[in-house]
Amino acid sequence: MTIKKKKTKRKSKSKVRKKDISIFRIMLIVLFVSSIVAGGIYQFRKYGYEPTHFESNKYFVKGIDISHHNPILNWEAVAAQNISFAYIKATEGISHKDRNYTYNYPLAKQAGVVTGSYHFYSFGVSGQEQAKHFIETGQFDTGDLIPAIDVEHSTSNIYSKDKEYRAVVVDELLRLEQALYDYFGVHPIIYTNNDCYKLYIKDHFPDNTLWISDLKKEPDNNIKNWRIWQFTHKGELIGWEEPFDLNYYRYSFREFQELLLP
Repeated sequence: MTIKKKKTKRKSKSKVRKKDISIFRIMLIVLFVSSIVAGGIYQFRKYGYEPTHFESNKYFVKGIDISHHNPILNWEAVAAQNISFAYIKATEGISHKDRNYTYNYPLAKQAGVVTGSYHFYSFGVSGQEQAKHFIETGQFDTGDLIPAIDVEHSTSNIYSKDKEYRAVVVDELLRLEQALYDYFGVHPIIYTNNDCYKLYIKDHFPDNTLWISDLKKEPDNNIKNWRIWQFTHKGELIGWEEPFDLNYYRYSFREFQELLLP
């Protein structure tokens, strides 16, 4: 019996070459895209550009802070995006009232977001008068976040190397803090950044919980009493094109109770 050998098909050299060329092209594209991504990351790191959003694997209690610069929010939608707490601007100086405060505060509470009010400190202006204005305007219920004082430079809060000027800024801030402590029975939280911490807060407010703004890294552990970290001014929430300030609480949900008014 004659056994016929099975014929095997051979691919033509041209087809093999085409396949090799296609693979080579794909590799080039992958390398090109990778170089762009790597270059982009380098640019972020080199020039301090801030990512628009950041999710931490270390911190889980996330919050938002807003003022009249932000819209009146749909707080049900905010709460659905893992936002557990909110600080809302109530006042500034001795007369300014935030126009959106009376809307955002009750809406946030109704949505189950733990809510607090903050006062923007005007440098060197009577601390007693600022405290009076904040207390009369703001809303402060049991279970709300402890009232906060915002201490930062602005167009009106100018930076100066003058020692007398800085002394007045600290003195009136001490009066503001003391008046709020006397009224609420707890020390207000102080919001600030690294520069203002060194200029006005360090060594003057050892008993206050601190809320530190640092857009590059988490607060230094040398600031032992920080509890809230504002990590971005460009946070994204679904449903809004505007960027938001986002924050993390330092510890667990259970320990978060330390920030609440009795």
